[in-house]
Amino acid sequence: PEVPDQERACAERIARDLAGRAYRRPITKQDIDGLMAFYDAGHEGSGGFNAGIEQMVTAVLVSPDFLYRGIAVPQKQAKFYELNDLELASRLSFFLWRRAPDDELLKLANKGELRRPGVLDAQVRRMLAAPQAETLVTDFAFRWLDLLEVDKFEWDKQLFPEFNAELRQDVSTEIDLFLRSILLEDKNVEQLLTADYTFLNERLAKHYGITTVHGAQFRRVHLEDENRYGLLGKGAVLLHTSYGNRTSIVVRGAWVLDKLRGTPPAPPPPNVVTDLSTPPGQAPKTMRAMLELHRQNPTCNMCHGVIEPHGIPLEHFTVTGQWRDADWQANAPIDSKVTMPDGKEIESPTDLRRVLLSRPGQFVQAVTTRLMMYALGREIEPQDMPQVRAIVRDAAKNDYRISSLVLGIVSSDAFRMQALEE
Repeated sequence: PEVPDQERACAERIARDLAGRAYRRPITKQDIDGLMAFYDAGHEGSGGFNAGIEQMVTAVLVSPDFLYRGIAVPQKQAKFYELNDLELASRLSFFLWRRAPDDELLKLANKGELRRPGVLDAQVRRMLAAPQAETLVTDFAFRWLDLLEVDKFEWDKQLFPEFNAELRQDVSTEIDLFLRSILLEDKNVEQLLTADYTFLNERLAKHYGITTVHGAQFRRVHLEDENRYGLLGKGAVLLHTSYGNRTSIVVRGAWVLDKLRGTPPAPPPPNVVTDLSTPPGQAPKTMRAMLELHRQNPTCNMCHGVIEPHGIPLEHFTVTGQWRDADWQANAPIDSKVTMPDGKEIESPTDLRRVLLSRPGQFVQAVTTRLMMYALGREIEPQDMPQVRAIVRDAAKNDYRISSLVLGIVSSDAFRMQALEE
């Protein structure tokens, strides 16, 4: 008779420990009673103890307390209220690791020590240094830059016979290693635009016209050509912002405005013709020549006049990221000279990069806005922007390092507090 009692006591300890980790909050007698009912139901059959535990674990894994990150509404109906330590630990862990808090973070939260001066900052630094922080690349950066599915890009095999599935995988590896070298090594986030290096193997280097790299292994390579610096020269970006059979000034310009400037253009009005394919029987024109027709319409020009100057300087890059001086389909030289909306004349990806960095902190603000959206799991509203700007100003003192942006977000009211829904 003692064995069932010992087994049930053991099952109860398992339930308490598992639920504590899974629910990320203090466990009540009601929680344990509910889980033990599943244990008892499973235990009654021929499977005994193991079947009971299996039923109980299943109940934990389908519980809304595990599947959703709940925040307790306080008794007094204040419009804003602080998260408790366990809720703060959960928000922090899902921000930096995309998983539930580990033992150290839970221990501090259960003791009510997470808000002590310096404790939260120390935890942020510990978590940023851990391998789990790679989700800032694999989840945040790839979603922010919309590069999650580059390895599924389909290109016209007749127009680009030099490209293949192996090279497509190479450009994915390059962007992954590049983002890690900045975001996981706590560099200045502006280096996402200015870095004079990339990661190449011999196959991808040859594709880019670089002849000094030998062997199949990826390694860090210094770039001689300034047009290849940073995100604007990366094959993954150029591939993603093209169609399978041609480049797209509009898609590239809109990507630069949205991701790098933080000022996404308005979507096109309904019933606008967006297909710029060459009609049968007509001689191919350059993308720029085709878009001149849009610019003649004042309604179209309102948006195209802003979008296209951000895409035309990238026309020297083909769909697959190779450099070109002529559009061989149209049999015409690439004309990438363009006047920006502020009147500045530019021509190359290097010029475009300088424009993006000409207003101090603008690119960092675009990154911070997306990072804060990722941390909070909601859209950033106009009332959040004073906090975003303050985070950027403070981060300037620390060379715009990713850790200074994360620490700024974690210490903000938007991160530490919750508002009652209207």
